[in-house]
Amino acid sequence: MSVPPKSFADIFNSGSWEGQQKFTDRTLLANDGTTFRIHRIVLTQRSGYFYALFDFNVHQETIVIPNIDRKILESILVYIYTGTIALDEKSACDIMIASDYLLLDDLLKLCRSFVIQNMTSTNCLPILTAVSHINRLATFDNCSRYALVHFTDILETSNGVLEELPFEILIKLLESKSLNVVSERYVWEAIISWTEANSSVRLPHVPELLTCLRLQEEIDEELVAEILSHTIVSNNPHIFSLILSNASNFYRIKCTVLSHHESFESLYQNAPCSYDPRMTNRLHLIARNATWGSELFITYDNEFDFWRQVGEAHFSIVKMVQMGQCIFVFNKEKNTNGIYDIVEGSWLEEELPPIPGHRGWTITLGEKLYRIGKDFASWDMISIYEFQRNSWEIKTTVRDILVYGAVPLKDQIFTVGCVEEDEVMICQAYDPDKNTWISHPAPNIFRYDFFVTAYHEQVFVIPNYRDPHRKTVEVYDPHQNTWISLPDLPFHYLYPEAVVVDDKMVVYETNEYNRRYQKVDPPVYWDESAHIWRIIDKSSPWFHIERYSFLILDDCRVVKDLTAENRRRGNEWERIHPV
Repeated sequence: MSVPPKSFADIFNSGSWEGQQKFTDRTLLANDGTTFRIHRIVLTQRSGYFYALFDFNVHQETIVIPNIDRKILESILVYIYTGTIALDEKSACDIMIASDYLLLDDLLKLCRSFVIQNMTSTNCLPILTAVSHINRLATFDNCSRYALVHFTDILETSNGVLEELPFEILIKLLESKSLNVVSERYVWEAIISWTEANSSVRLPHVPELLTCLRLQEEIDEELVAEILSHTIVSNNPHIFSLILSNASNFYRIKCTVLSHHESFESLYQNAPCSYDPRMTNRLHLIARNATWGSELFITYDNEFDFWRQVGEAHFSIVKMVQMGQCIFVFNKEKNTNGIYDIVEGSWLEEELPPIPGHRGWTITLGEKLYRIGKDFASWDMISIYEFQRNSWEIKTTVRDILVYGAVPLKDQIFTVGCVEEDEVMICQAYDPDKNTWISHPAPNIFRYDFFVTAYHEQVFVIPNYRDPHRKTVEVYDPHQNTWISLPDLPFHYLYPEAVVVDDKMVVYETNEYNRRYQKVDPPVYWDESAHIWRIIDKSSPWFHIERYSFLILDDCRVVKDLTAENRRRGNEWERIHPV
């Protein structure tokens, strides 16, 4: 909690600590000679550093606290005693570094949140340098992600701060695939600025910095000529010596501008070369739903940390599927749908025909769109959407089985259902290419109603309120061709659903408010490595996962176009997760 500053002595003049200074039993000595009388028991309960310090120096009256400024130490002591602290842009980094040193994780988290929330293109690099040695709570990673996403703006507003970056931080930024530049010229200009700020010391680093450039021969020919003629390259004695002495850099240099240098051509003639562009392998489209409709966001890259808004819909989007650059969106309750051109950023006038069946699942396999749902005779049908005719065509009908869930699995449609009269579970997979059905083992537990989802090429059956085994999730492993039970869910959900987001399978109560008769339990996700369910904290946006729909965009052509659009000047990026 951030409040107006208060001196350490003031806290003993009023409130719960009034008069307690007479019971102090140790003295802390700051680096300028200032002393603070403290209660050993209070500090050891809050800080692992002080616990170890007083345990080792049991009888020592005065303890020296090195490397921490008096004002910073006083602010930290106030926080330990009162839980409040005065933070501003100038002091937050210093207090964060000190709290990391003193093992005060709660204060480190508070300062980290303040710093990240107040980060700008102007102050980003000094903060990044200051926190470079803080490994806990992903502090450095969070700050460097901001620098990557806003790199072009930082270059224009850094006012010489870029030149003060340590080499290790600069090269970490420049070599990243996620660096936000529309041209490698920005990378080259950063290399020039940084090197010329102290050329006598930094010229040896130039060869390694050049390997960060991701040049294309057809596009960057003019830039290559400019690089080779620049004095930090043409008159740099360390380039040739590095090539001869460091084999690990040889191929990296070959794959960049130095391969164009005629005087070195003989050294490279037999070396392999590959081009690795600054391109993510996937993006995520996210629909955030409200009562009036949906907002569409796209992530900066494959990470779930920054997004920008790209569109809106007048209805709540429940399901999204991708076919090329067209995104088909559906609302299963209102049978409303639309087609969004993700590359052009606009809705198509063409309308989809109503989804067949009043209850069912929409699935993509390859370049085809399927729908599994019931007709008016209560039979489950599998229909395919014909793009050219803009119509749904029935492929096959499922008889005598009540389907409760269908998911894509290994180019097939995997269905889980039952024969209610006989209380028998049935699992079948439909192969659209062969138009055939394949039987699979059924779950071990009979259930009347449930939700089915796929995650990491496995099928999960999640129980609802009518199931006597209300917390037991079963998983089908196609490699072992068997079903296994997971540890019980921590909560009993009435109408559960599940979604895969950030490579996690999240189970949650649906967003059907007319069904929410009681307190709604928080969502959980399956921690595959630890083999347990973990509860999602209120601070996460996924705490309200029922308001979101997700779609992974992994078509390489679409991702390439969207990445170029994401790196267009003027885009406004927001953090998805609060910090």
